[in-house]
Amino acid sequence: MLAAMRNKIPDRVPVCPDISNMIPANLTGKPYWDIYLHDAPSLGDAYLEAIQKLDMDGWYLYGHVLGGNKEFSLDSEDVTGLVYNMFFVPKEIVTRLIKQISDAEVHEQLRVKTPFGNLDATTSVFRSAPPWDVTNFIKDIPEDWPRLRWLMGENWHWDDQCYDREKVGELAVYGLQVHTFVDFWDGVRDGQSDKMIFDFYDNPDLMAEIFDFYKTYTLARVKGLIRAGVDEILVQGSNSSMSLINPDIYRKYVLPLNIEITKLANEMDCIVHLHTCGRSKLVVEMNMEKAHFNIIEPLEKPPSGDVDIAEIKRRFGKRVALKGNLLTSGKLMHGTPRDVEQEVIATLRAAGKGGGFILSSGDQVGGNTPLENLQAMIDAGKKYGRYDAAGNLPDLPE
Repeated sequence: MLAAMRNKIPDRVPVCPDISNMIPANLTGKPYWDIYLHDAPSLGDAYLEAIQKLDMDGWYLYGHVLGGNKEFSLDSEDVTGLVYNMFFVPKEIVTRLIKQISDAEVHEQLRVKTPFGNLDATTSVFRSAPPWDVTNFIKDIPEDWPRLRWLMGENWHWDDQCYDREKVGELAVYGLQVHTFVDFWDGVRDGQSDKMIFDFYDNPDLMAEIFDFYKTYTLARVKGLIRAGVDEILVQGSNSSMSLINPDIYRKYVLPLNIEITKLANEMDCIVHLHTCGRSKLVVEMNMEKAHFNIIEPLEKPPSGDVDIAEIKRRFGKRVALKGNLLTSGKLMHGTPRDVEQEVIATLRAAGKGGGFILSSGDQVGGNTPLENLQAMIDAGKKYGRYDAAGNLPDLPE
């Protein structure tokens, strides 16, 4: 995996379908709220069990590095993580209430105290589906942003240890996520994504100020994560897609930070990785012009995306590694194992030659995907993905 991420030729094409949530949760046989709310087991543990069961290459994104506001402790007994574990705050200022709504749904309600007033958020967790935000912290920007900014702090520190690093060992690449500004703001802004988009037009001066703060914070955090020993930094841009936003928003609020993150990671010799769901052809083109990612994914094909992976490999394959692009809503979900094998063969033909490729799904594998199809993908990738010294795939059928 690490060789492929650095655009080199490994022994074989790594096979790493994105099973980040639903498949591991399903395999436990437990209600999702046991996993997401009670760590019984944790999602990270469920993922490690799943990759061993499926005998696939692993990509672990469930750890963290303690840190954030320099005024707060780095003792795990004293703090709790907020906003994707992006920062940690004293447990004493956080109130957590879990409320059973029905046989199929539980709500987690968070209240966080600050000197400027409280922040409140509610998440819905289902018996058989991942969590969904009901309300988020930022309901009124002028009122709530100063509260969130106080929690994040103006000066920062980070622990020198990666949580779960020893547990992961050689089972998986250990990556930690930083979010694009669009994904961060969508994650803390109350309401649907349209409200986040309107903010960029209705409050341009305030959003520019928040972006400047977030950029400074994120670059400090990237440096802390790399020093703690991550294998790679994942720039999480699920919502920074041309399926949701437009190129103007991307160029103003996403690309400038991507450029700075990749520059810093390159200087510190750490792999840096871009994730963008949906329509991402233009995203790849914009980043290849000005940023310096080591690897880009998941490169979704139509109809959910707009990427021709053979074209992207031809245009950019000498400069960046690629990860993707089996259609999660196509043969993987609705076909036969033989159909899946044929799509794997076609994908390896399009993008596997010369190394620098990880066979994966175009974003997360759905929870109702037949396990025999997922196993067929993994087995076919291993069967046909062996490299020779020149980077050819001699076992690939003509």
